[in-house]
Amino acid sequence: MTDISALYALRLRTPRLELRLGDPQELEGLAEVAAAGIHPPEEMPFAVAWTDGSSEPGFAERFVAFHEEALASWAPERWTLNLLAFRDGLPVGAQGISGTSFATERTIETGSWLGAQSQGLGLGTEMRAAVLELAFERLGAHTARSGWLEGGAAQSARVSAKLGYREVGTGVLQPRGEPVVHHDLVLERAAWRTPVEVEIEGVATCLPLFGASA
Repeated sequence: MTDISALYALRLRTPRLELRLGDPQELEGLAEVAAAGIHPPEEMPFAVAWTDGSSEPGFAERFVAFHEEALASWAPERWTLNLLAFRDGLPVGAQGISGTSFATERTIETGSWLGAQSQGLGLGTEMRAAVLELAFERLGAHTARSGWLEGGAAQSARVSAKLGYREVGTGVLQPRGEPVVHHDLVLERAAWRTPVEVEIEGVATCLPLFGASA
């Protein structure tokens, strides 16, 4: 098993947010944020319809286990870092960044969500800017990939446009069993300009875990 303890010292800070890993109690708090609502029930902005089970018994336990499994299965060849976004010390959402064969591919993917009460304030832009700054300026990524689903991800599409992504194609996903168009987006390092100040702490000791070098 890979020793991922160095990841717990990683901090990404924007004007209003701090992004870091959470302990079990903080993950339970974030599960409550998710259960309180992320999107209207008739919409599904995620490729996997995980929020459909947010009102079912055991949701918090499954939520915590999902985050813990991402760390337990960590390897430099294939990793996913699910950071909690804190505002004024309270969890408000999550920002994920992942890489496969990053040492050679230099490509990352991102995904995120915010609780309904924290949406529409520009926090989604800050969250994604933080991990893009980490990827491009500290890890040496060349390309970032993202996307959005029609019919329920307008906010994600706006954030992507604001950060400079370009559309490179479309596909079809079925998060609830019915086909939905997914827009595939790419952002290259040469086009990256962070719109907010980002402070990054504790990354040097983590570089080998990402398959990156100093």
